[in-house]
Amino acid sequence: MLKVDYVRVGQKIKEKRLQNGLTREQLAELCELSASYIAHIERGTKSLSLETAVKICRVLNVSLDYLLLDEIQSHDRIFTALGSEVETLPRNKQDKFIKFARLILKNIDEL
Repeated sequence: MLKVDYVRVGQKIKEKRLQNGLTREQLAELCELSASYIAHIERGTKSLSLETAVKICRVLNVSLDYLLLDEIQSHDRIFTALGSEVETLPRNKQDKFIKFARLILKNIDEL
């Protein structure tokens, strides 16, 4: 049975919060939680409900997999990095990138 490492979950939340330039108070407000509860979550001294985890994931733009499972982290990092690169492109180039990726996937067996 999978046991959730709440200390590690809290560390990930804090890392992403800082990367997003948010204070604990700002994250708490966006999630409709108290700043002291966010502090407890980040230290791993309190567990969080699924509802709270989803709120935090939405605000920090991360998946539940990222928070809960270390195995997914490397994949999440790759997609996040790629997504960040694509987001910097103008809309027309983003659309071309998506078409190109779909074309590659459609013809992957022929490459």
